[in-house]
Amino acid sequence: MDYHDFVGDKVKVIDKDQDEFVGVIISYEVGLEEDLDHDSIGIQVGKGYCISIPIPDIRTFEVLEQ
Repeated sequence: MDYHDFVGDKVKVIDKDQDEFVGVIISYEVGLEEDLDHDSIGIQVGKGYCISIPIPDIRTFEVLEQ
């Protein structure tokens, strides 16, 4: 899945720990640029609050609004 195509969409993500995050994807970080072995997405989950989720940790991904 090309997660960078969903930047700007409201999504619901459940990670490997069964934590649920709902918000707008505001960024897509390429791991090689940050010396990591994985890419990640940034989700704005509250006003002024963003969380970064590594792509390998995503278990379910649902688009709520485009």
